[in-house]
Amino acid sequence: MIHFLKHEDIDPVQWDATIRKSQYPTIFCTYRMLDILVGDATWNALVMDDYQYVMPLPERSRLGIHYVYPPFFVSQMGIFSEMPVTAQVTSDFFNALPASDKHVDFLFNSSNNTDFINNYTISLVTYQMSLNRPYKEIRAGFSQNTRRNIKAAGNFNLTLHRDMDSVGNIVSLFRENKGKNKEVHFKERDYEILTHTAAALGELGCLDPLVVRDGDGNLLAGALMVRDFDTYRFWFSGRDERFADRKAMFFLLDNFIREHADTPAILDFNGSMNENIARLYKSFGGQPVPIKMLSYSRQVYWDLLLKLYRLIRK
Repeated sequence: MIHFLKHEDIDPVQWDATIRKSQYPTIFCTYRMLDILVGDATWNALVMDDYQYVMPLPERSRLGIHYVYPPFFVSQMGIFSEMPVTAQVTSDFFNALPASDKHVDFLFNSSNNTDFINNYTISLVTYQMSLNRPYKEIRAGFSQNTRRNIKAAGNFNLTLHRDMDSVGNIVSLFRENKGKNKEVHFKERDYEILTHTAAALGELGCLDPLVVRDGDGNLLAGALMVRDFDTYRFWFSGRDERFADRKAMFFLLDNFIREHADTPAILDFNGSMNENIARLYKSFGGQPVPIKMLSYSRQVYWDLLLKLYRLIRK
């Protein structure tokens, strides 16, 4: 039987044990990390039997309406279990969603079968590559343009550095460049959640903050790489657009791949639906992996209320 558990009734030990043993283990859905990622919101859960299957439900309330939402900085959530998450299991969890949540936007993970509820899902994609090959073999899968950009980076005496003090610099690189674009909707609170999450990942020894500098000491680009069980995630990154010609991100990714080649791990580029970003990931040999997002509303007027809320916020 599937039970709805309020946050305070969830057993953190049993929860984390299920996440770790699941067919899609991810540190981002462990109890502590979810607490940080939802910020001043909350998360509850659907749990089958004695934590045989679990499904986190990050929840918010706006204009008196409760809804489930996907937190920033988490690329996949879903239903977690050591056993297969079949289409029937997914359907059962869908039917168990609390009636109090009038709208649900929920990210599944790539181990979840969503066949029974595909009419309510949106297709997304991430890009992944296996690192379980020699570097030369992996590099052979780079596009010609990517190999050319890596070679061009060699003209600027670039160096790669790593330390926890770089986290703030990497966040600043994003905020002062791509973060100023209209399509980026991060607010101050979101950046605070990002830094708190990075700090927690650092305490757990899962964060690898990388920055690239040129021969003059200019900070060109940086990335927060996360070791997430058997997966390395290109989790968050930023670059100084003034130095785009120095191809620092190509240099960074090439060096990371070179360092971790021939290891039993996956590199997940963490998206993207943006065509230009997806092109970069594919140019390194990333292969598309489909992800489904449930988007379901119990009220026909939800869209109108959501539009009104967005107008009020402006």
